[in-house]
Amino acid sequence: MENKLSYRATGVALAGTLTALFIICAVAQVIVPDLQLTHMWISLFTAAPIGSATAWIEGLIANIVFGLVGWHLFAWIYNRN
Repeated sequence: MENKLSYRATGVALAGTLTALFIICAVAQVIVPDLQLTHMWISLFTAAPIGSATAWIEGLIANIVFGLVGWHLFAWIYNRN
């Protein structure tokens, strides 16, 4: 029996992981604003000023959308082999 990835489970897992990483980086940026490690991750998903409400909203939406698009590609490629 072949192991196939569930599209829905993979999508929820990837979107959740990206969103959690974004939140961790955004919180770290608020706590230690001079820490440059988090800025690049946040900047991948928004052009808004880091730490702004717009950056939070755009970043969260982008992570969910990219996670859901990425899951489809990942699961499709995995299931083809």
